[in-house]
Amino acid sequence: MQQPPFYGGYAGINFDVAGTMGYPSQLGSQTVLQGADLNSPEVFKQNIQLAQGHIARVQSLARNALAGIQNAYHPGTNPMQTAADIAGLKQALFVLVELLRQTGVGALPLEPPQMPDPRPENVLVEEETKIVQALYERQQRIQDSAGVVAGFLTFSGSGDQQPASTGGRRA
Repeated sequence: MQQPPFYGGYAGINFDVAGTMGYPSQLGSQTVLQGADLNSPEVFKQNIQLAQGHIARVQSLARNALAGIQNAYHPGTNPMQTAADIAGLKQALFVLVELLRQTGVGALPLEPPQMPDPRPENVLVEEETKIVQALYERQQRIQDSAGVVAGFLTFSGSGDQQPASTGGRRA
């Protein structure tokens, strides 16, 4: 007798432990390139870019849904739009999960793209110079303090010697 797979669900998305979800795959030809080497760096880069695009869409939908939930009792907020945003978010999450699973990109940590610092280079150099100077001065104070302590220890070590005995006489 075969047991049915364990199904769990969260917010209307059903999935089983084996990893298949209750939706048909919608990725189709987006991720599988016919005749291409699936292990090539070019395909991998494309898959990462595709995943980053899906992540941006999920973030946008999540922000919209959150704004709709937070403003639910404010005038002018449409609950149907919030419900549509939440449904779109669920679907986008499913597509992202399937993409990450099918491409193998899901095994890697996804970091946001590096945003270049908008400040000019000379400003960055000045800031780094100030930081290095402050660290140097701090280290110099630590070394000076250690030198003072070492001097005290040396001085107190030479003063601890007892004078030679005077033959039992007291002065």
